Amino acid sequence: METEQTLYERAGGSEGVARIVDELYRRVLTDPELAPFFAHTPPERLRQMQYQFIGAALGGPVAYGGRSLASVHRGRGISRHHISLFTGHLVAAMRGLLSSEDDARAIAARINLYADEVTGDADAENP
Repeated sequence: METEQTLYERAGGSEGVARIVDELYRRVLTDPELAPFFAHTPPERLRQMQYQFIGAALGGPVAYGGRSLASVHRGRGISRHHISLFTGHLVAAMRGLLSSEDDARAIAARINLYADEVTGDADAENP
C-alpha cells in the first residue's frame, strides 16, 4: 500500500522548497508594496527563515527555528492586502516548479493558515 506524499515531498523536498523560496523572494523583493518590509533584513536570512517556515508548514523534516510569527511581524503594518500580495507571489513562484496547480493551491492555503499571526489579528483575539 502506497502512502500519500506530503506537500513537502510533492514540492520537491529540500531542493524544491529552496527553488520556490528563491523564486518567491525574487518576486517579493521587486514588489514596491512588499519590498519595504524586507529592507533591513539580509536576503540570505530571509531565505533561510522562509525555507524553514515553508518546509515545516508543508510537513517536511525541517524545523522552524525563528521567533514566533506574531513577534517577528508585530507592529509592522502588515495587512490582509499584503498577505494577499505575498501569497500571489508564492503561487506564481510555484508555477513551473510544481507539477500540479492543485498542489500550488494547497501549499498557498497551508501558508495562509498563519495569516492572522503575521497581520496581528491573532493577538487581537488572544490578548
